[in-house]
Amino acid sequence: MRAFFLVAAMALLIGVPAGGAAAHDGWFVRVYPAKTEAGRIHLTFFGGRQGYSWSWIKGRTSEEIDQPRRFQSAARLTMRGSTSSTPNNINPHAYVCVGFRDHIVQRMEFDDHEDHEKNWNDTDDCDC
Repeated sequence: MRAFFLVAAMALLIGVPAGGAAAHDGWFVRVYPAKTEAGRIHLTFFGGRQGYSWSWIKGRTSEEIDQPRRFQSAARLTMRGSTSSTPNNINPHAYVCVGFRDHIVQRMEFDDHEDHEKNWNDTDDCDC
């Protein structure tokens, strides 16, 4: 009982519910490596008069990241994803999902580049 209380208290201090995974505070990105051939994916985001770029590198970068705090309250996000070719594959495939708080807003599957403009309350499915 004492151990559970300590875990619950620590979870409250760092903002994670004791019963399971926390929802995100705003926009987030998830790469699905099992469906991604690309070794590197470049993602660019614009929203709320702010911009942000992020590169995912297979085996080196986390599969899921939260967008910076300045995007937490952005109601609309413009996103662009592109892949880098490899010696064996000119247009490697990428599978990326972009979400807001507790749901997926846009699934992106591309082998060159893909652009989207989405609202926080849009929904899409994702196998991530």
